[in-house]
Amino acid sequence: MKKENLLSIGALSKQTGVHIKSLRYYDSLGILRPAYVDPSSGYRYYSLQQIPVVDAIQLCVDLDIPLKQFTDYCMDGGSRIHYGKLIERGTILAKEKIQAIQERLVKLDKMRSEIQRSELIQRSDAMVRCSFPTMNLLLAPYPENDTETKVLALFHRLVRTAESSGLTIDHFSGRLLHCQGSQRELLFYIGVDVPEGVQELPKNFLRLPAGEYLCCKQEAPAIEHTADIFPEQFALDYEKYVIESELSPGDYDCTAPLFELCCSLPNDLAP
Repeated sequence: MKKENLLSIGALSKQTGVHIKSLRYYDSLGILRPAYVDPSSGYRYYSLQQIPVVDAIQLCVDLDIPLKQFTDYCMDGGSRIHYGKLIERGTILAKEKIQAIQERLVKLDKMRSEIQRSELIQRSDAMVRCSFPTMNLLLAPYPENDTETKVLALFHRLVRTAESSGLTIDHFSGRLLHCQGSQRELLFYIGVDVPEGVQELPKNFLRLPAGEYLCCKQEAPAIEHTADIFPEQFALDYEKYVIESELSPGDYDCTAPLFELCCSLPNDLAP
């Protein structure tokens, strides 16, 4: 093959708009072999028929199709390009990206709402009534004589349970007091999401129904004093949950966080 009828790698780069380093990388992957390599200089030369191959490779790059899979769409030594399969695969990947972005937007909206609610409680010196959505939680008994090391180990244990069960971790965690009659159970929780397709949930999973809560800010953890903080609610005989967590204002102080206590209200008090 006469190199006079071929394009140098520089000429191919100008013709296609693809950097010379990228063309060399495609050669190293085995998806764009030069039509001719000068034995004395080592210079690469390409045929005009290889320009569509470069364009197809760039389409793979734009569609996030792994280049190692390019040979699935380029056959007969690069003389035939299956654009139909390329577009079909690219469409699937694009839809997956859109879904992932939509899920991120939902998560960001949820975080924005939580910031607004936290700032409302932070500004108030009185009780604030809040409507909570359904919450999915993983629970574990809260350790006696708690230490930071024990709580951190508990957190990691729940995270491992979530991951092994196919659940995704939400951004909140804290302590939960379950009260029924004279029974009191203090638990540690992390929030989780349940993706579609998860069939079996772990035994320590709790789906806390949506409901009304009475919330107040605290300078320090105070769930042990819940009955004194919510005397009217604890004077009533109904199953209740008290949730303790850090407030999450837009301007969050990592060194001195504020806390909140939220006590569930009986269903007959809900609007």
